[in-house]
Amino acid sequence: MVADNGPVSIAQPRHRAFLAYLLLNANRVVTPDQVMEAMWGGAEPTSARSQIHVAVSVLRRALREQGLSGVIVTTPGGYRLTLAGDELDADIFDRHVEAARVSARGGDHEEAAHRLRAALRLWRGQALADITAAYAQPARQQLHERRLAAQELLFDAELTLGHHDTLIPELGRLVEEHPLRERLTCQLMLAQHRAGLHTDALRTARRMRDLLAEELGLDPGARFSELEKAILNADPALNLDLAAVTAPASSAKGAPAQLPFDVQGFSGRERELGELTKIADASGRPPAVLVIGTAGVGKTALAVHWAHRNRDRFPDGQLYVNLRGFDADRAPMEPSDALRRFLRSLGVDSAAVPEDVDEAAALFRSHLSRRRVLIVLDNARSADQLRPLLPGSASCAVLVTSRNQLRGLVIHEGAGLLQLDPLTEAEANDLLYAALADRADGGGDSGDSGDSGDSGDSGDSGDTAVGQLARQCAYLPLALRLAAAQLAYHRHLTVADYARQLTVGDALSVLDESSDLNGVVGSTFGLSYRALTPAAQRLFRLLSLPPGQDFTPVVAAALLGVTLVEARRPLEELCTVHLISEHRPGRYVMHDLLRSYATTTFVNNEPEPGRNAAARRLVDFYAETVFEAYSLLQPRRVEGARDVMYPPLESLRFTDRASALAWHDQERENLAGVIDIAAKHAWHRCAWQLTNDLFAYFIIRRRWPDWLAALRIGAFSAERSGDLEAMAYMENALGVVHKQIGKYDAARAHYGRAIELAAAAGRSRMVASFNVNIGGLYINEGELEAGVRHLQTALAIPEYGQNPQYAATAYVNLGCALIEMEKYTDAAEVLHRALEFAGIVNDVQQACYSHHNLAEIALRQGDRGTSRQHAESQLRLSQEIGDPLRTAGALDSLASALAQDDLAAARTHWRAAHKIYQDLDHRLATVLEEWLRTLDVMSDPAELAGADEARRRLCRRLI
Repeated sequence: MVADNGPVSIAQPRHRAFLAYLLLNANRVVTPDQVMEAMWGGAEPTSARSQIHVAVSVLRRALREQGLSGVIVTTPGGYRLTLAGDELDADIFDRHVEAARVSARGGDHEEAAHRLRAALRLWRGQALADITAAYAQPARQQLHERRLAAQELLFDAELTLGHHDTLIPELGRLVEEHPLRERLTCQLMLAQHRAGLHTDALRTARRMRDLLAEELGLDPGARFSELEKAILNADPALNLDLAAVTAPASSAKGAPAQLPFDVQGFSGRERELGELTKIADASGRPPAVLVIGTAGVGKTALAVHWAHRNRDRFPDGQLYVNLRGFDADRAPMEPSDALRRFLRSLGVDSAAVPEDVDEAAALFRSHLSRRRVLIVLDNARSADQLRPLLPGSASCAVLVTSRNQLRGLVIHEGAGLLQLDPLTEAEANDLLYAALADRADGGGDSGDSGDSGDSGDSGDSGDTAVGQLARQCAYLPLALRLAAAQLAYHRHLTVADYARQLTVGDALSVLDESSDLNGVVGSTFGLSYRALTPAAQRLFRLLSLPPGQDFTPVVAAALLGVTLVEARRPLEELCTVHLISEHRPGRYVMHDLLRSYATTTFVNNEPEPGRNAAARRLVDFYAETVFEAYSLLQPRRVEGARDVMYPPLESLRFTDRASALAWHDQERENLAGVIDIAAKHAWHRCAWQLTNDLFAYFIIRRRWPDWLAALRIGAFSAERSGDLEAMAYMENALGVVHKQIGKYDAARAHYGRAIELAAAAGRSRMVASFNVNIGGLYINEGELEAGVRHLQTALAIPEYGQNPQYAATAYVNLGCALIEMEKYTDAAEVLHRALEFAGIVNDVQQACYSHHNLAEIALRQGDRGTSRQHAESQLRLSQEIGDPLRTAGALDSLASALAQDDLAAARTHWRAAHKIYQDLDHRLATVLEEWLRTLDVMSDPAELAGADEARRRLCRRLI
């Protein structure tokens, strides 16, 4: 720290560390507890608070001597170091870097390079070089990463400016320091190629490939491979479009591609497509382009078609969501739900998505900050619904469709605006002609069946019929496509005959009366519906029931109460006449206006018993499928008879765990919806059973907000049913969720209530199971003796403690507690018992937990061979069930077992574990990243073993 009178001299290392911590948190209040954790890492001495008070006094005196009075302020919550915006180098550095990013996006690479050089001149050696406090290494690494990212941005700008010759020495040095940093290596390869050093560039590439293979067992990313191939082929594009090659972009591998299918036979709208491109390409691109227009005018079709045309401009993916802003049967989607979907698609683990919508939005913006992603937000209701979904990066583009004006988005967010009107007369006619091209009359039959003579002017009269039909459809794409589909399907019907049938009397009453669609789309819907076969009419009505955005053929079969083969014909008929469409492989969707019409016809044409039976068949299909999938996900099962009224004729059977999980992922919205349907129909036993059967899925996928929403409905139904056992199951599951999201007080209350309810119901096995859960919670909180008491209580109940199906979990938790109490012999005994029980019932998850803890015991006792055996067993089992978290834990344990004898192999396993934790966005990624750097400066085997055990103890608290 430098004052006007020169550098501030602080003699004591501990005081310098405290000052550095305050500077890292400048203008923020830090509490004494935060300071103690930062300085001592949870191992603070008893005199810690007094040492902090002394440090504050010393620092204030030293600062006063340099003319800096009042810089450290004591607040009710702790201490704050107050600085102006231009007094902290880190803040100035960040402002320079952000300004450089803006300049680079605007094409001013000279200014970007100037700003970045100014930012990098602020660095004077290694950050926090002489600080050894607990916080220093992670903070040092974060600062180093910021510096390295700025250097990479500078190299991008310099390469764009053609300064490749002068960059090679500096790039070479940094690649030596960071040999696995792919972006730096790509920049060096490109600079070498541009300088005529083609052999050197390929040698650099080969070295990177060999290192990745040897140390991580991985291949380079797509960006690296494409550049390597281009250099090998002397691709001239490397010289012509240098910026495109070096621009930061994440690998296209695994990028989300969520766009629905493009509209088949899309025609017209060339002016609007050009206008969209013009707005999207404008300098200082707005955060969104808003496409507005009346219902049925083709907003979604236009947005999706433009997105497909331009998807190559967004190599990091395309995100799509229907926000349901105008669905008569379903509430608009909450921004938090959309954010969870998007973040999961971008690789964020569900458990890492914040519950708070603002925090989730900030995480979303962070993940998009250096990506080129297209986001399509369909059927938006309001600006407030949209704002959390807007990226903070101009490298992304956003398309929004809405029936509302959303003036707030245009005025306050600067969104571009495209008003979509009906097609022009010529475009409407062209659409019909194209759709009817394969008819014998070519769409040109006048329909005058009373005159069989050849008048010689059939083309003119045909044009008149097509034009009349286009006018009667008000040039609206939805109505035109339905009309064309009817004419294509019913080939005996002439254009003129169909046009005459379109009468205003078929108006769709559920539409807004102010809309001209009452006489247009309503008439088209009516004709399309009446032309269906009875089976297709019935299926159309029933398809108003599925609560999600799409459905599969087997759901259609369940609604009809028939086999899949029997459901195929009416399903295909609805597709043929465009009343439904396949928007993704095997998944069908219905336009929200058609869904409203289907709801109306359902209510008007289905007696109430028939409506209830169809809804129950839908609920029973999902309930039975989830029940049958349970055993693939987890060996335990709720006891008792199933409440099923209509067993589906066509049940889904999954062959493996992966296919069962994939189905749950796709059907998650429908699953939550059918629980709600069951509760609203007072099918309460079915509602809570389905909710409870989803336990196995949610405990694996860790989608806590979704599970919590389902549990609230399940708990309501359990209470309404008056079933104490059901209420106990729901309370226990609520305890699990709250424990996982860190709300331990709430979890303890739910577990306690579950135990009370199970005891009142006389279910001793349940009492034992819930004691195991609350015991595990106490162990997590460090209250080991209380945890052990609950576990021993559970194991003392014969129907639990002597039943391998249940007791394995208790023994695993007891083993964990005994390890923390350093009772290793007792811990090993109970964990071997857990392993034995898990093997009897094929509970692979509990077997993984057992092996992991047995490996830890062996490591603490110095038996590396036994530890390695358990770690390898855990790795095999975790890979078998596809559990990434358990796989990472196994790799970590295996590395620790190997480190003394083969540090190179251990590094490989630790790096692989680190990669998995990174992909899961798990907090252990940071711990392993710091550990890998620690290995670079640690040579003493004894020191290594001690440091590794300390690290593993920390990991056990954080897992």
